[in-house]
Amino acid sequence: MIRPERIAHVVIKVSDLARSKKFYTEVLGMQVMKDTPEIGAVFLSNHTRDHHEIALFQIGPDAELPRPDQVGLAHIAFRLRSEEELKAAYEELKAREVPVNFTVNHGVTKSIYFRDPDGLELEVYCDNPIEEYAGMPNSYLGTDKLEFAQNERGLADIIASLRQ
Repeated sequence: MIRPERIAHVVIKVSDLARSKKFYTEVLGMQVMKDTPEIGAVFLSNHTRDHHEIALFQIGPDAELPRPDQVGLAHIAFRLRSEEELKAAYEELKAREVPVNFTVNHGVTKSIYFRDPDGLELEVYCDNPIEEYAGMPNSYLGTDKLEFAQNERGLADIIASLRQ
């Protein structure tokens, strides 16, 4: 049995490398570890602790965008250290006019979902203290909106729209 230590990195195919590089560095604060224009790729990391956590590979402007009904990756999540950092991330997304898909208190986490320039869904989240979700019937299925983002859609709104 293979027992990886952790997930090491994710490679994302993008239509416009410069646009995606700007988004991941300026919105998500990732650092460029290596820019390789000869192959249309850039390697990014948070806090420079790894050679890369995300690699972006340009496949061209005519690439088909992801569709919700396709098998594959649903989203990539970035863990923040605290609810204060999550609130600051929300304000940063709003200031940079990045549309928020929805927010949710899942129970185990508080999360904000949004999309990168090619439509890949991303999540920023913080873990909740165990006391906050210990009494929930299912601590992974909370659907409440985040208190600081009541004007955004919540997970319950998304689920309701799927049932219509």
